[in-house]
Amino acid sequence: MEEPLPEEVQKQPWKYVGYRRYAEFISSDSDLFIFRRFGTLNARVGLLLQDRISLLEQKLINLDDEYSRRDAEPINNGTLRDDMEEREALLNEISYHLDKYNKFLIQQSQLREYVRAPCRDIKNLQTWHTNHQNVAINEDEHRYLEHNQDLIRLRPNDKTPLRNWIDSSLTLRTLSIWKKHSRSVPGYETNNISYYSGTSMDVFASAVIIFVGGSLLVTPIWVLQAIEKFQSKLAVITAFILVFLLVLSSAMASKPLEALGVTAAYAAVLMVFIQVGL
Repeated sequence: MEEPLPEEVQKQPWKYVGYRRYAEFISSDSDLFIFRRFGTLNARVGLLLQDRISLLEQKLINLDDEYSRRDAEPINNGTLRDDMEEREALLNEISYHLDKYNKFLIQQSQLREYVRAPCRDIKNLQTWHTNHQNVAINEDEHRYLEHNQDLIRLRPNDKTPLRNWIDSSLTLRTLSIWKKHSRSVPGYETNNISYYSGTSMDVFASAVIIFVGGSLLVTPIWVLQAIEKFQSKLAVITAFILVFLLVLSSAMASKPLEALGVTAAYAAVLMVFIQVGL
């Protein structure tokens, strides 16, 4: 199919771009796969489901009380197989609503695990609309991006702090060394969309971490072997331990207890250098 001219696309982006290209764009990168959580609406629906069950629960309590009155007919309240028709129907209704309610709670607990979308990723989507004069997608239909506090990214934030730091810097994340070409981008979109390799960024971040980690293991050996005083060696070890802990906390996605455990192992290795006479 013959591609439209850039001038034609600029005049009618809603015709040539539309939801087809927008869907391709947001699905091209996990960081851009952003949707609304509808937190307030979900809370309201949850309260509605809860209240409906509460009303049914009270009906069941009232029915049990009625069937248990001293002046009531001798009704067997100790059977489910031969239960009263009215109570059996009520229990079936309760079962139906409880099933919806429980599924809703499980769904919401899973939904709450998704992190809020970073402002930079929301800005990327808004920039896409701006590049298409905000008319490639109906303006009212892309207003969902204005709900910053309600937007979630359907990807866990498993990046290291160093990788996140690269993403947060427009200069770093748009370096030409990361740039990659995508065959799915039409010719008239090449000026509006640029793709960058997240894999290359991850490899670079890992290489930096390995280099720094290796330096923190090798450098103390040479420093300690040149020092004779025991107190000076302890001062050097203390300094390297603090630097190691700082690097571990700022450059890697480690929890506090994990960071302390790894740092303790690192400190033990350095103490071995002293014991062997370095």
